[in-house]
Amino acid sequence: MYHFFLKGTQLFQLREDLEVVRQAITRAEASIGRKKEVLPEMKAEKKRWEQHYEDMRQARDLSAKLESLSHQMAWAMVEEVEAEVQKAEESIEMQQKRLSKIDEKVAAESAGIDEVNQEVEQLREQARGQEAQDEPLQHERRGPLEQIEAVKAMLREFKQTENEINAEARSTRERIESLKQDIEVERERLVDKDSAGRERLRITIQDLESEVADQEVEIGNLQEQQKSLEDRSLALGDTERQRKVEVDKARRQVERVKTGLQELTQQTSDQMSAFGRGVKEALLAIRKTQWSGMEPIGPIGKHIKLRDPKWSLIIETTLDKALNSFLVESHADRIKLDKIFRQCGCQSRIIVCKTELFDYSEGEPDQQYTTILRALNIDNEIVKRQLINLNRIEQIILVEQRSLGDKIMVSNRGGFPRNVTACLSADGYNVGARGGGLATQAINLVRPSSRLGEDISQAIAREKQLLVEQNQKLADAQKACAEVKREIETLAAEHKRSGLAERKCHERINRANSEIQQARERLQSDEPAKIAALESELESFTTQLESIQTQFRDHIAQQQAKEDELKQHEADIALVDQKRAVIRDRADKLWRAAESKDGQRQNHIKNIDYWNSKRGALEDKMRALQAQKLEIEARVSEVESDARKVCSERVPAEHPPRKLDRMISECKARLEEIERSSNMSLAEVAEKAQNYIAVYTKAKEELRLVVALVSALKKAHQQRLNKWTQFRDSMTMRTKLHFVKNLHQRGYTGKLEFDHSQCTLIPKVKTDQDLVSENVSNGNSASGKGYQRKDTRSLSGGEKSFTTICLLLSLWETMNCPVRALDEFD
Repeated sequence: MYHFFLKGTQLFQLREDLEVVRQAITRAEASIGRKKEVLPEMKAEKKRWEQHYEDMRQARDLSAKLESLSHQMAWAMVEEVEAEVQKAEESIEMQQKRLSKIDEKVAAESAGIDEVNQEVEQLREQARGQEAQDEPLQHERRGPLEQIEAVKAMLREFKQTENEINAEARSTRERIESLKQDIEVERERLVDKDSAGRERLRITIQDLESEVADQEVEIGNLQEQQKSLEDRSLALGDTERQRKVEVDKARRQVERVKTGLQELTQQTSDQMSAFGRGVKEALLAIRKTQWSGMEPIGPIGKHIKLRDPKWSLIIETTLDKALNSFLVESHADRIKLDKIFRQCGCQSRIIVCKTELFDYSEGEPDQQYTTILRALNIDNEIVKRQLINLNRIEQIILVEQRSLGDKIMVSNRGGFPRNVTACLSADGYNVGARGGGLATQAINLVRPSSRLGEDISQAIAREKQLLVEQNQKLADAQKACAEVKREIETLAAEHKRSGLAERKCHERINRANSEIQQARERLQSDEPAKIAALESELESFTTQLESIQTQFRDHIAQQQAKEDELKQHEADIALVDQKRAVIRDRADKLWRAAESKDGQRQNHIKNIDYWNSKRGALEDKMRALQAQKLEIEARVSEVESDARKVCSERVPAEHPPRKLDRMISECKARLEEIERSSNMSLAEVAEKAQNYIAVYTKAKEELRLVVALVSALKKAHQQRLNKWTQFRDSMTMRTKLHFVKNLHQRGYTGKLEFDHSQCTLIPKVKTDQDLVSENVSNGNSASGKGYQRKDTRSLSGGEKSFTTICLLLSLWETMNCPVRALDEFD
């Protein structure tokens, strides 16, 4: 039935046609394979005849070539020996360059030693400067230390006196208690018959005791006043010491300005002296010396001018050592310049630099900031680039006051502005740095000079004005110190007056106590002798106890004052010790840094020894190469004489001797072979070769055309096969749909089951009776499996006929057949 479907839809005929095409393609591919197998043999034969023809054609030129090769061979031997001479010369030259490089390295290491020595000396000088700052602190510490020893001795005496006072007061209190008990016992035995006169005496005693109490209060007030005066005196003592420090500082500033003024006065006659000793003589020697690169540039400060004098001191401090430096282009020039500096006693730094004029604009901050670069007028571009490389002058900004710098350095969202690494103020402060956060440090400003091209007369005038200002500061500091001293003297006079008033109060207390004693004696004269004696003794011990208490209070006040004084002196010493510790720490770091440089110096010395040993080995090798060169030059004459016997004129060799020898042997062998195998003329060989070439070319072209045709045919066959598959699938679907539709007209249901891989077609049909039976079955049993479609073999004759007609009509509908005929339809 599947074949009936294929034939009915004409798919069978199309498939047969495509199969015929496929078989034709297979036969064509087999034919191509056979031709490809033959083609390499034809190609090899063609090449053999081409080579044979080429050999015959070249045989005529081999004799001339052989003679030319012989001439080249003779002179190639000469060139080979000459090449050996040239190679020996190149080796000697290379060794000489190595010696020069070793000399440069030795010179560089020597320069490194000099630089290390200079750095060590600078570090030691700085360390000595730090230690020198410790000396005045030692003097400052000695005074409080001596006072501490004196105060401690007094405190020890106070402690001993305190123990004695406590012991005496304790025994006195015990005796008073004993006397009071004895008096009470005696009075209990007497009846008090006091008179009016005794009452007045008691009132007088009470008044005198009140006066004594008032005087004791006054003494307490005076003692507090004295303590206050002592505290103020101590505070003024600290102020006086600070004023003395300020006076010493102002005096040192005056001396510093005077020294700078003297140096500026000396520079009026020799401006180069501002750059150090021996610079003038070194410049004269530089002009007379030949240099391998550019003539040394220096001192750098000679090429720099200030745009605004207010930045003079801070810029000169920042560029201090760089202003005295010289620039050279090579290490050889550095060695020459270092020798000149040694002869002239010049201490300036030598910098080996490149003369490349790079673009630095990308590294500058915004135009609103004044950088060191923008504050200077530099007339040499090389100097400008070196200062940018060494000191980052394009990224250090300048401000007039420290407070303005603090605001600028946090203006970029709490961070530094773009391309700003540091901020310097004209009053001598470094406001933050990339490596140190926003810490502000005071800068030790250098003494002014004319190194930045400033007019010396203006600098001298400014220094004179500064000297006047510093003298005024010194006078103000001395005046403030004198005022503090006068105030201390005033406090001492007040303290003395307070002491006199305290002594008068003590005198009044003693006089009142005497009157009280007399009144009590009159009062006791009427009492029994025993009670009077006891009360007299009690009064004596009471007075003694009060005296002891007064003495103890005075003692405690004096001891507390001395302890406060001791604490103040200890605080002063602690402050001085803290300053000394900072100075000693800085000095120790500088000494350690200087000692660490010794390792660098030893490395430089080891390197010099190493390069000197390399130099000795190279000199030995150079002597051996020179001897070898002399031997080779002697061989050149011999070989050249032999070459002229072969060819009088010199012929350039196109190949080395070994290759020429091989080529000569090949030419000779080839000539012999051609002579042995040459049985045909050159024309016959040419004709034979052309025939083989034509046959091979024709076969190759035919094969190419057949391969292209078969490839196009395979592509077309595959396209048609794909379309046939699409057409078959479309026919299958349409046939299924029309088959179901035709069955439905009679109340049947069913489907067509196609299996294209197995080439089968099975109709499945349910008749109207089958559908009724299915409904009954479903109604009777809910768990039934349902009614299955029947195969055509289980249908009756009429059902089979109807099914066949439905299939046939479906095929007609699918193909759109214009003519349809059925016999015995009903």
